[in-house]
Amino acid sequence: MICQATQAVYQNALDSRQQGQNGLYEQALARGRRGQLWSGLRGRSRRLLSLEEISEACTVQARCSGGTRTVAIAQICGSENRASDFDCDFNPIQDHTHDRWLGIASALQRGRSLPPVALIQVGDRYFVRDGHHRISVTRALGQRAIEATVEVWQVDQPLPWEELSQEPGRRRGGSQEELRSDSILGWLSGLLRPAHDAGASRVGA
Repeated sequence: MICQATQAVYQNALDSRQQGQNGLYEQALARGRRGQLWSGLRGRSRRLLSLEEISEACTVQARCSGGTRTVAIAQICGSENRASDFDCDFNPIQDHTHDRWLGIASALQRGRSLPPVALIQVGDRYFVRDGHHRISVTRALGQRAIEATVEVWQVDQPLPWEELSQEPGRRRGGSQEELRSDSILGWLSGLLRPAHDAGASRVGA
């Protein structure tokens, strides 16, 4: 009887943890899907940058090891080969990310130590070579940085985001029309937010 009771308690705890992980994934997926909708309405892309596009636009003059370091997730903006699986905030946007995502979430919540992700640094930004799901889960859990092994690329000309920041008349805050549009879309997003987000948030708290 004692063994059966202990097994029941363990199973209940396991089920509760799995529900929390599923809720966390569903929230991230919903954020990604909503982001795709709003980006279409606003005409602003929320996709990850593709390293292939950078390689085509610039000549890589040198590659060298940057060692292992802690990298701010906000500086990771692109991918070497999975730019279509996550948005620019590393929310999943494809259903096939589900099982791997949950496996990583389970490992992290059990306190398992995972290997560093592999990043490529171009200028002041980073592209993911390996570890997309780890970054996505880490961000969803509220962490702002991640351990990474880094390869540094030196390129011979201004990078696309550097050229954009140098455009005449470009302002950080955007035009009044853009700000009004963002405000309206933010209000609509609140109205359309799936009801399960709130419930999942309570489960994962």
